[in-house]
Amino acid sequence: MNRNILKVDENRWQIAQDFELEFAQRHYNDGNDNNHWWSEAFDNYRVLWGKHFSNVIEVGCGPHTNLRLILPLISFKRVWLEDPLIEYFMTATEKRRSWIFPKQPRIVAAVELAERYSAIILPEKLEDLSLSDQSIDLCVCINVLDHVQDVQRCLEQILRTLRIGGLLVIGQDLSNQEDFKLCPETLSDKGHPIKVDESYLERFLNILTPVFRLILPRNQGRNPRCHYGTFLLIGRKDAEQSKY
Repeated sequence: MNRNILKVDENRWQIAQDFELEFAQRHYNDGNDNNHWWSEAFDNYRVLWGKHFSNVIEVGCGPHTNLRLILPLISFKRVWLEDPLIEYFMTATEKRRSWIFPKQPRIVAAVELAERYSAIILPEKLEDLSLSDQSIDLCVCINVLDHVQDVQRCLEQILRTLRIGGLLVIGQDLSNQEDFKLCPETLSDKGHPIKVDESYLERFLNILTPVFRLILPRNQGRNPRCHYGTFLLIGRKDAEQSKY
């Protein structure tokens, strides 16, 4: 039997946030958070090439963002970056640039995207996403859902704000009972309180029409020891599927 963990209390979520901030601070100089791995898994976002999107958002963008690899492939008008920790990422980056590496190029992409594209910063929980209904043309949600407090509420917010005809790019490591045996520490993993399997995501996202869909098996996934697979979907919200 698969074991989904779809919601945790505020205290457990805050522990995960503290872990994520500490992890990001240790890895600022890496300039990457598996973003290139995800890009390759999505066939370098080929289905998005040359398309125009008025309003683009990356939820749970982290310090390095996946949008930095997507925006050069598309045209767009406005960009939002959502992450509960984004103000910490950007502040820490500015201090690092000023005090330690004043002549080095920017490491954290969130700062550069905010400056280059006047990206709007949303330092809020995905569960409380403040954007209006059907206001987004392209939403990117990669490697996010296992960090949230309430996965269903997060998906509801994404679908609420996605306009008819809009696209969702979602990538997620999957968990099942086999993983808990092969990688028992995953149950006490501070940074990843949420566990979802393929069947849950398929049921919840079946209102989207896939334009790219792939489930990578364990041996091809991002973390083979601890995840039985990796879920990859670029789905369109069609008019006849506007209710979730």
